Amino acid sequence: MKAILILLLFGLAYGQDNADFMSPSDFSDRKPDLPDIILPNFNDDDSEYSNSVNIDGLIKGYRVQVIISENQEDLIQVKDNLEKIIKEKIYIQFELPNYKLRVGNFSSRKKAELYRNKIVRLGYKSAWVIPTLIDSDS
Repeated sequence: MKAILILLLFGLAYGQDNADFMSPSDFSDRKPDLPDIILPNFNDDDSEYSNSVNIDGLIKGYRVQVIISENQEDLIQVKDNLEKIIKEKIYIQFELPNYKLRVGNFSSRKKAELYRNKIVRLGYKSAWVIPTLIDSDS
């Protein structure tokens, strides 16, 4: 038993000297190759997006995002409730990994913010304005 203990202690003492053969600085991680994600963000001086109608009949504008869920049925219930109260068009869009319920087609952020205040008074406190492409016929 003493011999095993001595071998174990000797092994630990000897092993400590060789533990420094690798250090974190010996490894170099390369930067991951991830795709660029570009979200629309419209300013008054945007030259990237014009006010003209594009092929799909969409122009730059704003919507009020009311709620996000992984479950589309949750949003359908909210949409049905909102359709009874508001007159703006309501959209349910899927953007991986969530469904998003958005309201309106606003040409200016100020109009969208005013409408967001109405949505907040209806009880949807987390509603916010998002820049997006909207229907040109609104």
